[in-house]
Amino acid sequence: MKERIEVDLNDYSFLEEEKEQRRGMLRPVDTGNLLRRIYWLEFECSRMTMGWVASIPDWEKKGELVKLSYLHTTHMKFLEERLDELPGPGTGRGKWTPDTIREAFQRISIAPSIEAFAASYQLAVTKLYDRYARLSGRLDPILDAPTLERFKYIETNRQELMRWGREYVQFASVNHPEHREQFHQWQDYVEETWLTMELHMNSSEEHAPIEWPAFSVERPAGPVPPKAAIDPLYPLVDLTKFKSAMFDPKSPTYDSVKHMVFINASEMSAAETLTYLYYGVQRMPMAFYYDVARHTWDEVRHSQMGVRRLKQMGYKTQQFSWHPSTVPSKENMKTAFPEFYAALTMVMEPCSFIKKRKSIDAFLEHGDPLSSVQSEFDIADERLHVNFGKKWGAKLFEHIEDFETAQSVERKAKQMHLKKMGYDQAEIDKVLHSFPEFCGFATMDLKYDQY
Repeated sequence: MKERIEVDLNDYSFLEEEKEQRRGMLRPVDTGNLLRRIYWLEFECSRMTMGWVASIPDWEKKGELVKLSYLHTTHMKFLEERLDELPGPGTGRGKWTPDTIREAFQRISIAPSIEAFAASYQLAVTKLYDRYARLSGRLDPILDAPTLERFKYIETNRQELMRWGREYVQFASVNHPEHREQFHQWQDYVEETWLTMELHMNSSEEHAPIEWPAFSVERPAGPVPPKAAIDPLYPLVDLTKFKSAMFDPKSPTYDSVKHMVFINASEMSAAETLTYLYYGVQRMPMAFYYDVARHTWDEVRHSQMGVRRLKQMGYKTQQFSWHPSTVPSKENMKTAFPEFYAALTMVMEPCSFIKKRKSIDAFLEHGDPLSSVQSEFDIADERLHVNFGKKWGAKLFEHIEDFETAQSVERKAKQMHLKKMGYDQAEIDKVLHSFPEFCGFATMDLKYDQY
């Protein structure tokens, strides 16, 4: 009788063994190790850009930074797919950025000005693509073709990523020569910090203490500032008078279906609050960051499409009042993130479907097909966001040491929202399990017959 042989298809140990006679050749496990390091650099670039959104007072620049962060996460997904195909631990499930990389990025992110941050980011992206180029030169074009194919897609974003902030760096302190020298010192500091990181990562003494270069930043401009910078072209609503900007009757679109376009435009405040969530919540599964980056970029796109359409209609952003971002504090940190996220994905976005669907037909009746199509894309995106909420809402509460089930999170989010709107518990209990009636309490309706 022949001996029965069983093969464990998931046993990669033989591929990970050191083989002296193959030294110098790039093996599958070597490719995985090098890709993993690039993966964490991409993640920290993503956190860096997302964390600085609220520090910049320019509405358009805020949106650009969110886009860059999202692009970095798309690269991460390409890399993760390849890492899962190679021997080794993949990205390292349940792990976080290695300490040396995390520390280096933290040091160059805590910058004294937008210009200094732009210099940090430019250097990080330049060094990141240098790594891609060096690794590409070592990969066998036949043996490791799947890795090179993914690099082709990542390369298409190079110019957009490297272009951001160029004018900040080029003209930093151009009107203040006395500050120019300090800016050059910052650039030197960033270079030295990166070199220190590289030397330590390539050292055999992994746990040896690191002597980081010093640079004194008395008042960091970012990341995640305690108060988000405001664009003067987008004046804030008086929240002592109105629960949100959409309820301010001074809005020139208040009594018409065009108010739907303004509601789209105002979604930048949700996007900016999500940037605090992305940067502040640590050690969630990496898929969480992919989803939040996509969600944040979608909110930016909705704001952009709304602002574009308002301007096409002849309005100026200064004619409206805009909702401020929600900035977590030390006091409410453990509840602010999960409560905001639950309310956004389980109340505000699903309830908005009702008026958005009505708006689609109303805009067509008023001869405005572009606004109608905007609402269609808006609904398509926000269906995705509601699924994100179901996926991550309860995990956020659990992650921040307050375990909740998905069902209880949804109920809790609805109750919190109606209490914020000023309804008593009896009214809340009456509508809590009736979705259409609940949404009638939770959000405003529009005058669809007026344009």
